[in-house]
Amino acid sequence: LLAAGIAHELRNPLAIVMNALYDLRQILDGQNPEAAEDLRIAEEEIERAQAIIKNLLEFSRESGAELERLDVNDLLSRTLQLMQKHLQNNGVRVTTELGPIPPCLANVNAMRQIFLNLITNAVQAMPEGGELMLRTALVGENRIRLDVRDTGVGIPREHLQDIFNPFYTTKAPGQGTGLGLSVVHSILQRYQGEIQVTSEVGAGTTFTIELPCQCHVEAD
Repeated sequence: LLAAGIAHELRNPLAIVMNALYDLRQILDGQNPEAAEDLRIAEEEIERAQAIIKNLLEFSRESGAELERLDVNDLLSRTLQLMQKHLQNNGVRVTTELGPIPPCLANVNAMRQIFLNLITNAVQAMPEGGELMLRTALVGENRIRLDVRDTGVGIPREHLQDIFNPFYTTKAPGQGTGLGLSVVHSILQRYQGEIQVTSEVGAGTTFTIELPCQCHVEAD
């Protein structure tokens, strides 16, 4: 709750600063390229701060969100449609193997956030483009498995134990908030889910999620 309160309080001043930068850009009107570049950098940093705030809100979201029977394959397909242009612009080719799986009891927005974060993470790991493979399957009688595999730069073995920690990132400054995977891990814990990662530097990374078909949110 504290993190959510701080995040909400930060949004308004950031919006005011962004509006002020917009006004300054209009006043300059291309007359001072050096100042315009400084404004661009400032705007990018504000956008990064806004992304951190958004992830903080996701990270601190209460576990009592509304649940519904969820078709994971359908939600995953719709999430890919939402990100189609972003994937194409980054040279990422997507293949899917969506197996027959039963519905899961979960919050649709929370599950969408998991998919968005993992796909975004994969895209960022492939700065020169690459392949993204998404596969779903039923494991045993009552668990759903989702594999998200990229052909990106990979994660060094010594970093694997830390990647789900809040604010931890191996990306270059300005390229990530370090909260995306923490949000994924936090949401999955609410639904008695698990996430594992395997990676090879220079070859790519696979995130594997397992989730009960009829999962229940843990009580606070």
